[in-house]
Amino acid sequence: MKSPLFSILLCGLVAGGCTGTTVNECSNTLSNEEVAVFTSSDKVLQKAYEWAKKTALSYSHSDLDPVGFWYEAALPKREAFCMRNVSHQSVGAQILGLQPHNKNMFSLFAKNISEAKDWCSYWEINRYNVPVPADYLNDKEFWYNLNANPDMLQACMKMYDWTGDDDYISSPTFTNFYKRSTNEYIKRWDLSPDKIMDRDSYMNISVDFDENNNFHACRGLPSYVEDLPGIKVGVDLIAALYGGFEAYSRFAGLRKETSDSVYAKMIAERYRDILENEWWDNTQEHYRTLFTKEGKFIRGEGVPYILWFAATENSERIDKIISDINSSEWNVENLSHFPELFYRYGYCDKAYEYLVSLPTMSRANFPEVSFGVVEGCVCGVMGFLPSFSDKTVTTQYRIISPDSDSKITNIKVFDGYMSVCHKGNDFTEISNNTSSDVMWKASFIGDFDWIKTEDGVFHAVKTHDIKGNHISYADIRLPANKSIKAFALKGESDIAGNPLAMCLGSLP
Repeated sequence: MKSPLFSILLCGLVAGGCTGTTVNECSNTLSNEEVAVFTSSDKVLQKAYEWAKKTALSYSHSDLDPVGFWYEAALPKREAFCMRNVSHQSVGAQILGLQPHNKNMFSLFAKNISEAKDWCSYWEINRYNVPVPADYLNDKEFWYNLNANPDMLQACMKMYDWTGDDDYISSPTFTNFYKRSTNEYIKRWDLSPDKIMDRDSYMNISVDFDENNNFHACRGLPSYVEDLPGIKVGVDLIAALYGGFEAYSRFAGLRKETSDSVYAKMIAERYRDILENEWWDNTQEHYRTLFTKEGKFIRGEGVPYILWFAATENSERIDKIISDINSSEWNVENLSHFPELFYRYGYCDKAYEYLVSLPTMSRANFPEVSFGVVEGCVCGVMGFLPSFSDKTVTTQYRIISPDSDSKITNIKVFDGYMSVCHKGNDFTEISNNTSSDVMWKASFIGDFDWIKTEDGVFHAVKTHDIKGNHISYADIRLPANKSIKAFALKGESDIAGNPLAMCLGSLP
């Protein structure tokens, strides 16, 4: 048996550059300690990540339990995973190498969708592979938030883009869940665009319905907001349905089901129209959040989910959402996603504040927090976003400082690993240790004219993010088992020479 030290040397993890691993040698040998290793000149940031990785992995479990591979994604000590929380923790879990855990848990939720439950699944499943008693009595009496199906649909699309696992597209278990969730589920709960604003607060109720019984009144909550009984629909459900149908459109397209893809995209846009035309308050310049059984809009939680599901593209309204979030108090479930969301839209300073403060917040032991910090560092700070469906990977360093260096080594992606090293605002090195050739969108915050690699010089494409930051990028072919360095330059005079040489070496 090879020693751990030999494995580390074999995988190229020793100091001396922004190197990673090779699929053939290391895809089955990397330990938890070797996967997704983050280092930074910002030691506060590095400490937050190290806490998050250690904490998140402490919630993961092998397949020795009856339920199989799983991680905690519910209230602490419940020994269970919730459909909502898994959908929200899955990217962080994937980064840490918990790919079999995600697939197993999503498969279980998909398998347990049924007509008897009005095309709902189980809200929570425990380590014994049974629905959690606190949420489920029988198929007519249980707790369920209607956002769950479209939320999971979007999460499964993310998992396909991160893994390239064809089961997410073609497995009968998953395809049945997708089709039921965009057809029978929508009809059974009156969630179609032409009915959702007129639906009843309580639906599919039994003859002995008791509004004071949570297993009756909460069997089909039309929002993730759970403390206001009798609402018809929440803005977060509108956004979730947009995200779910957008994801289904992509799935259908990948399966060459063109008519289904076009139809689902059309339905998604109808939900977006409802959001923009009926939920936006022009007077107050914010989104309404809850629609009551009396037919009135009221304010409450839910706005962050418009960003989570990318349900609006209106930059002015996104800026209002950011202001709305910053002026309100939030529970830790919402806070755990703010770093990734704020970085995604260019609000880097505030994203950083959330990221480094989350580990010390009250209820930081809630599993969603640690997984959210991992995602916030990798997808937010490092701007790392793979898409197997498009055969692309994007990077963008979002710490705007010429003296800041950060590296993430061995991110679990596709059938192998990728590593990314950023040095200052103008240098990135990426290592593609998978079997897939991809296009690398090498993106930099700043107004640059050129992006130079060892193989040539590219004209920088210039754009802006929602916040208004200048963005410059180039699409660069990144073959399998290849590392590439890219340097962003201003002016033709900077192209001469070899500035790449100044950026070689490992981080401190």
